[in-house]
Amino acid sequence: MKKIGFIGYGSMGKVILDGFLLSGILKPYEVIISSRTGSKLECLKNEYPEIEIAQNNTITSMKSDLLFLMVGTSDVKNVLEEIKEFTSDNTHLVYISAALTMENVNGIFQGKISKVMPSLTSKVLEGVTLICHNSDVTIPEREYLNCLFNSIGISKVINEEDFDVGADITSCSPAFISQIFMEFAKTASMNSGFSIKETEEMVIKTLYGTSKLLSEGMGFENLISSVATKGGITEEGLKVLDEDIPATFKKLFSKTIKKHDTIKSELKEHY
Repeated sequence: MKKIGFIGYGSMGKVILDGFLLSGILKPYEVIISSRTGSKLECLKNEYPEIEIAQNNTITSMKSDLLFLMVGTSDVKNVLEEIKEFTSDNTHLVYISAALTMENVNGIFQGKISKVMPSLTSKVLEGVTLICHNSDVTIPEREYLNCLFNSIGISKVINEEDFDVGADITSCSPAFISQIFMEFAKTASMNSGFSIKETEEMVIKTLYGTSKLLSEGMGFENLISSVATKGGITEEGLKVLDEDIPATFKKLFSKTIKKHDTIKSELKEHY
């Protein structure tokens, strides 16, 4: 019986596999994994003794129909070259390198390819994983992959051309949000008797409650109108944000999209 294979166990690979196991969507005995740094797998094996640790990537490839390539973008080409002769027509390859196009990958691996982009929030079984497939991936295979990622948040199937902005929204935004509210907490501390630790704690708790209200259907505009009374203090603060934030986010997306394009251009030459 074929297993579900994982090559690589770096930061994002760990988030994904650990999430699948924690949610129960995958059983340890269904998994085979290999990594060039074997010591990374010791804790995993101790926690889940039934997981099969493969001596190399070719063994993982031969034993898997669904194969997750969880290595860094710079390593993808070498791993593909290493395993391509040890895959079959049934192999469904899934990789996590957002800037690496499926066309690039298809130049080495001709078969079923899906690109996914999870978020750090998958670590707590929340957030959105973006997914796109090439035409070789069957409907049942698409549904199963969606099912896996729905166990660590929600999955959203998109067109590959939307991956750049989509990754900014889902994968990059935890860092963007943290940066924004870290500065908010710092400035609040400077204008009060609160320590930075105190303001950060208050902001984090408020963010958590705000997120719950929004996820339960309140909506951005309704939440704003519920807090900001006409002529009140919140309204004054919102005026400042209305003046400054649109230009900031326009610049942010301009910079990130340009960086996406640069990386994709470099990768295209490499492949």
